[in-house]
Amino acid sequence: MKRKMILLLVMKLHAFLIWAQPPDPLKWWNPEENTYPVIEGRRWPNHEMKSFYSRLPARAEKLVRTPVWGLSRNAAGLIIRFKTNAKQLTVRYAVTSRLNMPHFSSTGASGLDLYSLNAEGRWNWSPGGFSFGDTITYRYDLSGNEGDPQRVFVLYLPTYNTVKWLRIGVPREASFTPLEARKERPVIVYGTSVTQGACASRPGMAWPSIVGRRLNWPFINLGFSGNGTLDKEMIDLINEVDAKAVILDCVANLLIKKYPLAEVKKRIMESVKSIRSKHPLTPVLLAAFPGIHPDRLDKKWGAEVAEINQTLNEAYALLKKQGVKNLYLLTAGEMHMGFEDTVDYAHATDLGLLHYAQAFEKALRSIFNKPAGYLAAD
Repeated sequence: MKRKMILLLVMKLHAFLIWAQPPDPLKWWNPEENTYPVIEGRRWPNHEMKSFYSRLPARAEKLVRTPVWGLSRNAAGLIIRFKTNAKQLTVRYAVTSRLNMPHFSSTGASGLDLYSLNAEGRWNWSPGGFSFGDTITYRYDLSGNEGDPQRVFVLYLPTYNTVKWLRIGVPREASFTPLEARKERPVIVYGTSVTQGACASRPGMAWPSIVGRRLNWPFINLGFSGNGTLDKEMIDLINEVDAKAVILDCVANLLIKKYPLAEVKKRIMESVKSIRSKHPLTPVLLAAFPGIHPDRLDKKWGAEVAEINQTLNEAYALLKKQGVKNLYLLTAGEMHMGFEDTVDYAHATDLGLLHYAQAFEKALRSIFNKPAGYLAAD
């Protein structure tokens, strides 16, 4: 009898504590429960994904190399677009891996980034207060959003970490409308650690994200740190997407992994021909590796960089001679990279990523005949 009395008291106390807790002032939205697709930055539907916040379909696990599959689960380039009149916005989420690296901050590798585009076509960045732990929390003050119901918010997900779950919370009285992922043809970028976002101070500073904002085009970031090596299996997956343009930014990884130059040329040419066979008119942009500035003392490294870029030039010239149309080349000199543009020998600072973005934006504007200042209508 005494044990039953104690158990009853414990149950009553538990019920009282639950009842006594103040209601959550926020209402929470789970992207995984949305009835229409909201994750932008990939083109494979939710039902093909092994995990919600990854970049390649589940079947790719048996197709691509193991490191590529592991990196594809990082959320680089994935965005969520929405509208809200909330004065405050909170995002909570969890990731699977370490939060940072010796040369890469937590905010860049594992953090979020929030931008907005107003009705006049002007971008704004929203600084967020953050705390990192088993659950990561970002809090944004959006009080300046009042009176602009057409403002579109863009939330960038972590570049170098895998998101396990994510919730967005706004005050209960506020409106929150997730926007469907845009269906227009995206620009696909297949490349290296710098493509993926190394070493941005925050996700919105990855160069594909910068260019995506400046043109207001959907971008798919297929950067795989150390593993952008023009693998046939990846080119086959890229060919599944009807892209606006394909950027191949892989020669740095082909150099670092010490592929023979003959193999480098072969991979470049086979990749371009494969894309052209499936997509006869899609522009393909080949990018050189700007891994050296004129005053660098490591002459051996400089010679290797020059050599692989020359191999790229030769492959490009041969492809053009063979009649391949809509093929373009972005040279190392056009990227204007200097000694203050990298964290180490190759990975970019925010300044370096901005220089990358400026070069790729200029190239894409030229390819599509879009003048400076052009911003696609949302």
